[in-house]
Amino acid sequence: MTEPTLTLFSRDLLSKWGFNDGCDPDDWLDWCDNRGVEHSAFDFPWAAIVRQHLVPAIEQDVTVVDIETSHNPIRVETVNGADVREAWYGRADEPTLTPDHVDVPMAEVLRLALAEAGLTEPPRSGGVTL
Repeated sequence: MTEPTLTLFSRDLLSKWGFNDGCDPDDWLDWCDNRGVEHSAFDFPWAAIVRQHLVPAIEQDVTVVDIETSHNPIRVETVNGADVREAWYGRADEPTLTPDHVDVPMAEVLRLALAEAGLTEPPRSGGVTL
């Protein structure tokens, strides 16, 4: 059996509503619940996951920017030197980013979430072990 993964789609870098509109993914919440990890004790690490796993895989030359918002918190600002911010709002054509997606193991997502929160162990609920 393969380890569960979180799929990051490249096109989500080009939308205000990408990456689940900045909300925690349901698959992540279920994975944590099944392991007794109290996911509400720390933030979901969208920016860290994207910077460490998706951006390095993209074949185009991209620059990303963190956005302080209740929506998608990390987006591509330029692709191959061209400003693509108007695409965030559907006011310009989106360039094609390749590969289409990357898969990140849930255990790696947890590691990044804990690191971002300054924790070494996940807070527990219900006594279930990883």
